[in-house]
Amino acid sequence: MKPHDASNPGIAQVPPVVKPLSESERAVISALREIAYGEVTAVIHNARVVQITRSQKFRFDER
Repeated sequence: MKPHDASNPGIAQVPPVVKPLSESERAVISALREIAYGEVTAVIHNARVVQITRSQKFRFDER
């Protein structure tokens, strides 16, 4: 929360409202956390996540 603005005494500083994450938002975050190498793609239609694609790469050292 920001400190009180003395130049505008009539307006109180209100913290932003934080909505809980939706199931699809949690799924995107989970896909990002679970991948080491690769890519995560989210398809959005009408401001909604409709598909998540995760391509994971496995790399082997040839020593």
